[in-house]
Amino acid sequence: MPSLSTYTNGAVYAVNASAKARRTLTASMGRLSTGIRTLNGYDPAGQAVASNITTQARSANVAARNAEDGISFLQATEAVLLELATLNTRLRELGVQKLNADFLSPEQEAAITSEENEIVSAAQKISNTKLNNKDLLSTFLVAINNKGTLSQLGAVKKPNIQSGVSNADTAMGTISTSLGQVAAGINALKGHQSNMYSLTANARSAASRIQDTDFAKEATNLAQSNILNQSALAMVAQANQAMANILTLLN
Repeated sequence: MPSLSTYTNGAVYAVNASAKARRTLTASMGRLSTGIRTLNGYDPAGQAVASNITTQARSANVAARNAEDGISFLQATEAVLLELATLNTRLRELGVQKLNADFLSPEQEAAITSEENEIVSAAQKISNTKLNNKDLLSTFLVAINNKGTLSQLGAVKKPNIQSGVSNADTAMGTISTSLGQVAAGINALKGHQSNMYSLTANARSAASRIQDTDFAKEATNLAQSNILNQSALAMVAQANQAMANILTLLN
């Protein structure tokens, strides 16, 4: 007849096996319910990498939004410059017409001057247009990537709209230069934005492969752990029954 220690050791093994199976079962249930593979201290190195990649991805997404804000600002600036160009063109026309003073009556010359003054006044007000309390005709800094690198964009010089042919020519040169700067900034920001959106998508995919649960694999582990747990509990019951039989013999 087997000794008492044989039954006792068997019960201990069965209890240990049951505890191990329950731990695995609980871990699988946690991973399946949360979708996180690295839950409960599993693969801490992988979790550290995934967290860092996720942080970079979220920062890149913000940088892409920053670029979109910058594009909107520059597009508003472009609209202001185009309007100033229209006003300045009309101002130059009036300047050329006003030079023909020998054929103009005082009233006609006064009418030209009045229109010039109105155009100059309107141009000055338009030049001071703001967006989010920021002058549109000015430079600004925007964070273009997930490192927070700053880039300066916008119109470097505000055009000075004044009456007179030479003044109009000078102002048009400034407007043309500013339009080129704005167009270059828009194109640059579109490139940065596309790059950051691509980085966001790829970084999130990389973090997902590290951190997310493999549901097919984890479901298999859950089923296996459940079977092992039930088997271990059955062995514990048998060990208890065997020891109960020994006690019966002693009685």
